[in-house]
Amino acid sequence: MRDLNFSYNSNFSIRDLSLKIEKNSIYVLTGNNGSGKTTLLRLLVGLLKPESGTIKIFDEVLTRNKKQLWKIRQKIGFLFQNPDDQLFAPTIEEDIGFGARNLKLDESEVKKRVKWALESVNLTEYRNFSPFSLSWGQKKRAALAGLLVLKPELLILDEPFANLDFKSVCNHLEIIEKLKKEEKMTILFTTHNIFFVENWADKMCVLNEGEKFFEGTPREGLIQPKIKKLLGNDKDILNLIQKNRSI
Repeated sequence: MRDLNFSYNSNFSIRDLSLKIEKNSIYVLTGNNGSGKTTLLRLLVGLLKPESGTIKIFDEVLTRNKKQLWKIRQKIGFLFQNPDDQLFAPTIEEDIGFGARNLKLDESEVKKRVKWALESVNLTEYRNFSPFSLSWGQKKRAALAGLLVLKPELLILDEPFANLDFKSVCNHLEIIEKLKKEEKMTILFTTHNIFFVENWADKMCVLNEGEKFFEGTPREGLIQPKIKKLLGNDKDILNLIQKNRSI
């Protein structure tokens, strides 16, 4: 992205934003609520149109041309915050296979990919279940499997760990690490949680009110007082818990 500008009327704007995501890396967008994380993701996949600036994906400048968007989106998997926005078929197996069939793949290849995707997210035994009978964490994994079946080069995850219990978080992290290592996917995700930034990001970008506050490695960023002040840290949370306990 270079010199990107976008605004929602006068309520919010992204201003002069430039950043670069390396192939086969885990890149994290973080920042407070309303900082522009989800808006930026929607700009990246062409759901929103920038007012100015350029977005280049796979060495190709993103435009609003329908044929180009179709071509680029075949290489991108976009996981929304709410999995109910992506799940719709009677069974998980049908839901996951929909994207592959939409690519006009041979049915044997579709079944092969669906089997692999189910195994990748540990949902094989649930393949004949309705997506809407699953837990929140299982729905997240089912929605992710629907993206994996497309074999994307870039995987974009919007708050993938939100509202998950500890076991589900661990499952998601294992999946992300495996996809990067074995499938050579580039992974971009958003989070409020510094723990995920510190332990899983190769590079991070901190957004604040639509502007780039910092870009670099977590090691470089999370030691800076200005970033700790903006995002908070684990000690703040522990102090708050201790205070509530004492009350």
